[in-house]
Amino acid sequence: MKKLINLRSVLRAIAALTVVIGCASTTTTTIAAPPQKEVMLQQAGFKTHTVTTARQKELLQALPNGHVSMVKHNGKTFYAFPDVAHNQVYTGNQAQYQAYKQVQLEASQQYRGLNIDPDPHGIRVNEFDGFGPLGGDER
Repeated sequence: MKKLINLRSVLRAIAALTVVIGCASTTTTTIAAPPQKEVMLQQAGFKTHTVTTARQKELLQALPNGHVSMVKHNGKTFYAFPDVAHNQVYTGNQAQYQAYKQVQLEASQQYRGLNIDPDPHGIRVNEFDGFGPLGGDER
């Protein structure tokens, strides 16, 4: 009778060990989230500038939230992306904007349904000052 109990205990232990090993070897696949626009802008070479003055804050809030806008300053074209939540703006030139569009395109191919920005050529701000390549506060 004692041998029967020991045999049952050994068999239970083997069964439990089999379940534990089986569960441990099961792999789970997680799908990475698509990159945020801020990350893609940084990958493309856009620079971040902290908003420090009331005028800069006013200009930041005038930009459409969540979109890259074409801005003009002293006859030069730049691209700006407002990050109102973090009180900063991302700025870049034409080459950096094209690199951003390429990063966006690659991300949209990898993550189907990723909403990419439309071309910002319809949005123009005549005067935009106080940020990096747009004047002052260069980082």
